[in-house]
Amino acid sequence: MSAEQNIKDNTSNKEVLSKKSETITGDVYVQDVHKYFGVTKALNGVNFSANFGEIHAIVGGNGCGKSTLAKVMSGVLPADKGKVSVMGLVPTSPVMAREVGIATVFQEVMIAEEASVVDNLFVGSDSFWYKNLTQREKALKAQELMEDLAGEYIDPYTQVFNLSLPIKAWITIGRAFLRENTKVLILDESSAALDFDSTERLFKKMREFRDNGVAVFIVTHRIAELIRISDKATVMRDGKDVGVLEKKDLNEKNLL
Repeated sequence: MSAEQNIKDNTSNKEVLSKKSETITGDVYVQDVHKYFGVTKALNGVNFSANFGEIHAIVGGNGCGKSTLAKVMSGVLPADKGKVSVMGLVPTSPVMAREVGIATVFQEVMIAEEASVVDNLFVGSDSFWYKNLTQREKALKAQELMEDLAGEYIDPYTQVFNLSLPIKAWITIGRAFLRENTKVLILDESSAALDFDSTERLFKKMREFRDNGVAVFIVTHRIAELIRISDKATVMRDGKDVGVLEKKDLNEKNLL
């Protein structure tokens, strides 16, 4: 039986899953969120909250709705019912999400193969936060960021199709890290294309964001990773949240 199936089948332990509160509070919260695709209920009344300065995992089996939830939280998909709130602001589009400080890394490696590293990194940001930077200044910033993330020198002017999949993944991740007003960072299966050392560097950056007061959400099926990195975990099943695991309860016994 797979780890994901074990999660799906066994995360109803009432001794460790905290009860839902009728009142949703927190710096970031999801309230009664529904999302339908035809007759399919991808999200069916999700409720949970988180605060700035914590790493919060969203976990569950395949098809439980966790990636759909990440897209709703990012304004990419509109909720059919309910809302997402960041300090009282409700993002209903990617532009609004960016303005309220939500940065998201989706599980797909989204890059323009024929464009350079620097152009891929700054797409969506150069006219918002970095419009006063010269191309040389952007290239230097891109070089420093990629060395920090990938652990090696990457020519900022090289075309992306020349690079390995892990480096392309770092470019996708780095694009979100360039945001200057980030209050909420959402990482959807972002370590999938990374090796152990790269994952360790990603975890280091996540902790830095948390320690700087950012609410970090990690969507993952890798149990060992979420146990190590998360402060809390919201458990999902069949499009619903079934409870929250506190840090002390994040172990294989409760998740597998």
